[in-house]
Amino acid sequence: MGAEMDAFLGLEQQDPVIGLDGQRGERRRTYLDSAATTLMSRWVYTQVTHYLETSCANSHTHAHRAGRATTVAIEGARDAVGRLVHYDPGADLVLFTGNGATGALNYLARALFPPELRRCLKTADPKKTAVDAQAIVGRATAARLAELARRPLVVTTVMEHHSNLLPWIEAVGRHHCRFVETRPDGQLDLADLQRILAREGDQVRVVAVAGVSNVTGVRNPIHAIAALAHAVGAEIVVDAAQMAAHAPIHLHVADPEQSLDYVALSGHKMYAPGSRGALVGRLAHTVGTACVGDVGGGMVDSVSLDDYVPKDDITAREEAGTPNIPGSIAMGLAAELLQNTGFEAIEAHEAELVADTLSRLGAIPGVRLFGPAWSEHRRAGVVTFNVDGVHHGLTAAFLNDAYAVALRNECFCAHPYVKRLLGITDAQEHRYLAEMQHGERRNVPGMVRASFGLYSTQADVDALVAGVTELAREKERVLASYEAHVSGEFTRRGVGAALDLPPLFTGR
Repeated sequence: MGAEMDAFLGLEQQDPVIGLDGQRGERRRTYLDSAATTLMSRWVYTQVTHYLETSCANSHTHAHRAGRATTVAIEGARDAVGRLVHYDPGADLVLFTGNGATGALNYLARALFPPELRRCLKTADPKKTAVDAQAIVGRATAARLAELARRPLVVTTVMEHHSNLLPWIEAVGRHHCRFVETRPDGQLDLADLQRILAREGDQVRVVAVAGVSNVTGVRNPIHAIAALAHAVGAEIVVDAAQMAAHAPIHLHVADPEQSLDYVALSGHKMYAPGSRGALVGRLAHTVGTACVGDVGGGMVDSVSLDDYVPKDDITAREEAGTPNIPGSIAMGLAAELLQNTGFEAIEAHEAELVADTLSRLGAIPGVRLFGPAWSEHRRAGVVTFNVDGVHHGLTAAFLNDAYAVALRNECFCAHPYVKRLLGITDAQEHRYLAEMQHGERRNVPGMVRASFGLYSTQADVDALVAGVTELAREKERVLASYEAHVSGEFTRRGVGAALDLPPLFTGR
């Protein structure tokens, strides 16, 4: 596939580079950090600009045409996001949230495990939960809390991004979480999931799993996992932040037992940086009539100094205040872009790039690849690797400085998974954690990640492979050319900030 140079913002950016021989020049930036944030589609950018020029206003007013147009645009975006995951508009809701999928998953955790229940769940004795809940909230709402307390467990996985790990630990406490292990090649251990569900049974309230790993690109069998969760009466939430731009998502399938209950999305990972997160699913029974999110303007029918009456409409009630209007519209437009492009074409494009990258990097002496072999598992557009004898931070710095290849290193907000893949022992972990207490981060483990998008091309793979080839061949010269800092960062000696972009704010 590969996009035209003007189809996405930033593809024509020229960056300064410096070779090992000290020769300076410029190269077109090779952007391989799409798993963190995708570049913005120029079409999305143009459409948002058109909205700002013609209809910029606050929403939910009928007094003037710009306000009406803004409300229509937001609701159109909501529908576009729902259609991206094949929702049922008669039963499912699309709730926009802040801070990407992180906001969506935190919201869902609060809805499933309300604050009044959390105080009880975080005690060491879960048997007291129902009694304590009644004492806290009284009999009126104690019945619902007692049912939740009967199912206090969350099953998630070692593979998860922290956004699908920490909200559940925060919600129910570490002792009410169960973590599915991964296999040595990085795939999810489904046998371990089955063992956990067989053991815990109807105490499990929710199974939370990534659709696609942001570390290895592993694609999980989410519908098979849904069937396992539903068999014990649990619900399933899929963190689809990394999946939405790479693979089709079907909230509902022919077999209801394999359908998904909730999906969490992140607009900045689907070609709309600065946009919002979204939670999609049958939220009416989950949220109920109480307000889970913020309270404020727009979410009430009436207010007095004695009380207020929240709106019945959940999306209105749970999106209080002035929303990120351009971000909501951008996310909806990005959802349209993906649907118009077609996932068959997207998957074929990424498959070609990933297979070629794995093959060519794997042929370089000293390069270690992570995740399952391509022949055994089709992966989304992510390739992670290390070069023997070279710190992951140095690899990323050299590729940026000498080849203008922008990629990411460290643990990608998935510490447990990366440590499993690297084989970090408890003793090693204790050692570097102790060093971190004193500001020393040079021994923090990690790896290097190259990740692809619609705009990625064979030329991008060529640039990556050329850089890694030189690094592996000339690593002693590279090591001598860089200074390691206690922050874990590496800088080219004698260059300073000459390779950085000028600051956006000058302080004047």
